[in-house]
Amino acid sequence: MILHYFNAFANLRLVQNGTLGLYLIHRQKKNKIRQAFSSCCCKRENFEQQKNKLSIHYITDNLSRIMMLILYILINISLLIYVTIYRVTTTKSHGLVVVARICGMLLNFNCAFIIVLMLRQTILLIRSNRALRKLIPVDDHIDFHGVVGRVIIALVFSTCYCTHSIYCSDDELFHGDISSNEIFLWKYSNLVTFVLLFFKFFMNLGIGWVNGFAPLSGIILLLILVTMAICSMQWVRSGGHFGIFYWTHLLYLPFYVFLILHARDFWKWIVGPLSIFLLEKLYSIFARYTSGIGRTFIHTVTIEQSNVISLTIHRPKHFSFQPGDYVSINLPRVALYEYHPFTISSAPEETDLIRVHIQAVGNWTKRVYKRFDEMSDEEALENQVGISHADIHPQEFAAHAQNLEQTEIDEVEVERIENFRTESDVREGKREPIFVKGPYSSCARYVFDCKHVVLIGGGIGVTPYASILSSLMAQFCASSIIFDFVWVNRDYKNFEWFLNLLRQFEQEQENYLALNPNEKRFLDLHLYFTGIKHEDNIGNAPLELATRVFAQVAGHDIFTSLKSKTNFGRPSWEKIFNRFISGENASTSRDVSVFFCGPSSMGEAIKRESAICHFRYFEEKF
Repeated sequence: MILHYFNAFANLRLVQNGTLGLYLIHRQKKNKIRQAFSSCCCKRENFEQQKNKLSIHYITDNLSRIMMLILYILINISLLIYVTIYRVTTTKSHGLVVVARICGMLLNFNCAFIIVLMLRQTILLIRSNRALRKLIPVDDHIDFHGVVGRVIIALVFSTCYCTHSIYCSDDELFHGDISSNEIFLWKYSNLVTFVLLFFKFFMNLGIGWVNGFAPLSGIILLLILVTMAICSMQWVRSGGHFGIFYWTHLLYLPFYVFLILHARDFWKWIVGPLSIFLLEKLYSIFARYTSGIGRTFIHTVTIEQSNVISLTIHRPKHFSFQPGDYVSINLPRVALYEYHPFTISSAPEETDLIRVHIQAVGNWTKRVYKRFDEMSDEEALENQVGISHADIHPQEFAAHAQNLEQTEIDEVEVERIENFRTESDVREGKREPIFVKGPYSSCARYVFDCKHVVLIGGGIGVTPYASILSSLMAQFCASSIIFDFVWVNRDYKNFEWFLNLLRQFEQEQENYLALNPNEKRFLDLHLYFTGIKHEDNIGNAPLELATRVFAQVAGHDIFTSLKSKTNFGRPSWEKIFNRFISGENASTSRDVSVFFCGPSSMGEAIKRESAICHFRYFEEKF
């Protein structure tokens, strides 16, 4: 009511003064001028972005990325030159045959290299070593995986085009220098000719590593690759169809089987990466179904607001992780074979539990939410899982959250004492089973190696920082790092599930500073509520006035009950970042590291501003 009062009061005063109409007209003219100015300056902004990418600071900050890209390009060029010299000078091949041979050789390398980019346990070891992770840009392995995938697609279709365009006689076709690695499609004038040639391929022995199998395997490989490429598009993965992406990506198994059978020499390229990959997979399967590592049960479930669900999982005895790590989880009673990645939101110091937060946006996540939201008390008792509904009674839940958490820990201790009985319960299906695969590392592991850390989360992208802040709260007495936490969300209700942790941290920091007056604050919170746009509320002045008056009277924010102020509208990254490096006792630009997890559109703006300010930028990706 106080917000409506201030809003109505401000509008009334503007109308009484005869300034509201003039104000709105002025704003409309201002918006048109701004749009025209933005259009005129678009080219200049693009020029400035390209200029920043060529700066010394940009090259220094991205040296490992640039060197890795150069190395990748040089390897491909070297293979290209080798095949060209050999085919032109030794075999005197046709020009298109040379191009097809080049594509075949590059396919050998890239199809082997793309496996290296997804060796998760190897990447975990590299991230754990500070020297190695400076030399090898492991944070970009997913992006690089996508780049190499696009190169493979381009090479395949180039090979198809070359072999389709070559006019060959029967002798050339079956006894010449066109090998099985380039045979996908052949030139045909009509359907009859194509069918005759197609069957002639299969009747002819000696094509490919397995006699007569090269043409069919080539067509199968092309179909598999096209299917995987289409289902890996961003609109599929982020459009609530992650299951389609997941299952079609498993086609890499038959893809490599057919590729080894199709290409005579491919096994020489794949034997090393594939051996490491298979070892990692065997370890993953072993760990996944071992009770002390990956096989466990759900202890409690909290139905949060805004379609978010929190799973508190019994932490296996030998499961260890670092802040910011993520896991892939499987709920067999929801979907027997589906694994989905989620960031661990609890701290490593919480030795008895693992907590993950899941937002119901896709098919699988909606089924998880529905299962526990609609679970009856009898079924919950039978499955020995505690279910709390913070979405129904948010204030009561927040008031008793700390007691509930302590109860959870005490009950987990009992379960550890009764370990043998617990494991038998899981095997017999009396508990709510869950299989945990991981942990897998992310760039968030670097947080405690920095001097000034800026954590930026957009929406549910805050979960990696829940673990970091929880860990910081457990060890803040020994920490000399400066933290700034920025959370951008559409609705203040979306803060509810995370606010309890922030309140605890604020209180503990205040208590610590009271006992140690010579110490400085090491965490500042910056919360942004974008649900009310600037244009919709006359500059937000009435709302800001109401919140400021309320904070002065009550001593905390009207929305979050935090001492930190809630800001309205989208943040100005330029102003925020300049604040970190200006003023007394400010950090230098080389000391500031920005960590972001959230929508890609927001990430682009933050990355651009970080480059301007010469901050190191890290982005959470799965």
